[in-house]
Amino acid sequence: MSDRLQELLRQRQLVQEQLAWLDREIVTVSGDAPASPPAPIQAPDLSRPTPPPSNFVASQAAAIARHAAAACTPHSDESPQVIASADAILDQYRVQPDSLKTNVSRGCLLYFFCALAGVAVVVTGLYYALRK
Repeated sequence: MSDRLQELLRQRQLVQEQLAWLDREIVTVSGDAPASPPAPIQAPDLSRPTPPPSNFVASQAAAIARHAAAACTPHSDESPQVIASADAILDQYRVQPDSLKTNVSRGCLLYFFCALAGVAVVVTGLYYALRK
């Protein structure tokens, strides 16, 4: 087995251990009972990689879905003043689609004419440099 493959497998095992620790911490903080007890950490078998068990993947998907749903719900402690000030800041930096289209068109034309001028300068320089 090559050294690079061995190092990659070792790094993969370390990442899996870190993910397992994160999962345990999330369960501890959220107070949810895990679907199944986490598997004890074993020394990695570097001869062949093994995929995680299917119940581990299912519990991870359920935990991610719970946390994503909690993140998408609006917070009840936000006052209307906070929301209004956030909207005002967003409106300050918002660009109208028509002006954006005009700016993009101007930029493309500017780049085109600059490139055309550059080609003209190069051709003129070659003409004067190579004439006899």
